Amino acid sequence: MRVNRGWIASAFVMLAVVLAHSVMAQDSLRILRVAGFGGDGILPSEAVALQNLVTSYVIELKMFRVIDEGGQELALKEAETAVQLGITKEVTPLAADYIMSAKASKIGTIIVFTMDVTRVSSGEKKSVSDTFTSLNDLILAARRLTRGLFDKAPNTAFGVTPAPATAAATTDKAVPTNLAPSLSLVSGNWKGDKNVDRVTILPDGKGFAVLVSGVRMALKASIDGAAVVIVQNQPNSPDFYRPLDLKTARIVAGTARPWRWVFALSADGSSLAGVKESSFISGNEKGVISVDNSYVRDAVWKRLYR
Repeated sequence: MRVNRGWIASAFVMLAVVLAHSVMAQDSLRILRVAGFGGDGILPSEAVALQNLVTSYVIELKMFRVIDEGGQELALKEAETAVQLGITKEVTPLAADYIMSAKASKIGTIIVFTMDVTRVSSGEKKSVSDTFTSLNDLILAARRLTRGLFDKAPNTAFGVTPAPATAAATTDKAVPTNLAPSLSLVSGNWKGDKNVDRVTILPDGKGFAVLVSGVRMALKASIDGAAVVIVQNQPNSPDFYRPLDLKTARIVAGTARPWRWVFALSADGSSLAGVKESSFISGNEKGVISVDNSYVRDAVWKRLYR
């Protein structure tokens, strides 16, 4: 069988062009280095597994060229291959534009997980944090935290201050909302968000939440334009912050701001989606507890029945 040498030459040219475009596409992405995950809240092997999981979620975003210590060597081999194909490229290890790291700490039986990303050129940092009662819960939340850290958009991925509260949470699919909610439409029984088992709202706006610990918290609902605002309607109690140990719970209760939700009511009245404004609790190896009262996270309640 005769082999068409011209076709083979063309195929190699096409391969070189494809690889060149691939290299240029890679070069257009900013470089993010994933530093080691650590902390006393999880075992070293668990930290490695969690790091690998989060790295896969970062790659899903297609915002960065993601590297670690091994990735630097792979990048170098990529460059060498490009040179062999006649593509002009400087063969040097990649320098990170951003560095991502994470730490899991233990306070009582609670895992406090914090993940941050730092812009190398300016030192600007953004962090996301949350608390979990088990490693499994942390793993299930890893994708949400990763997407929250980067806001799913490279130009908005960095900022020290949490985004201001809004009436609607960021979701993958937009849910039609009721632009003229009322207390009568909000009244009923709801399945709460994290740490809240169920909620009852009465037609006059008064209500209560039963926390997952079984403790009851008085609430008050009001309407602010298109937003449904639900606030803690009693003084703080250490019982609101269990299963933290009693000493820590008392410290937190004395400094934490009241719980507050800002929601949008769905058009069909089946859900309340928005944000929860509360406090984030952290501690160091010396046992010093700190409370961040600027903490805001997404929250969704589902209606059980009226």
